[in-house]
Amino acid sequence: MNIARIDLNLLVYLDMLLRERNVTRAANQLGITQPAMSNGLRRLRDLFEDPLLVRTSEGMIPTERAQKLQPQIRNILANVEKTVQTTTEFNAEDSERVFRIIE
Repeated sequence: MNIARIDLNLLVYLDMLLRERNVTRAANQLGITQPAMSNGLRRLRDLFEDPLLVRTSEGMIPTERAQKLQPQIRNILANVEKTVQTTTEFNAEDSERVFRIIE
């Protein structure tokens, strides 16, 4: 697999799909349309060569492969977030912020 062809947004989609187990709810959580999420799921299925989520009478359930991927995907996304997050520490002595409790 060529890592250059992986869209990181697809990992975000997969994480939300595995949490929600519903395409419409996952799309709503991410602020995208249901067709966009369905397209993302199709691309994920192609990427991983696995259905990932299968529709049943109880809703969508993850495949064995998806269950194994879920903790790894969450770890990857946590690392990406940690890497891009600003790391300015709050120092009360240097702060010029004003906090008003009651006016």
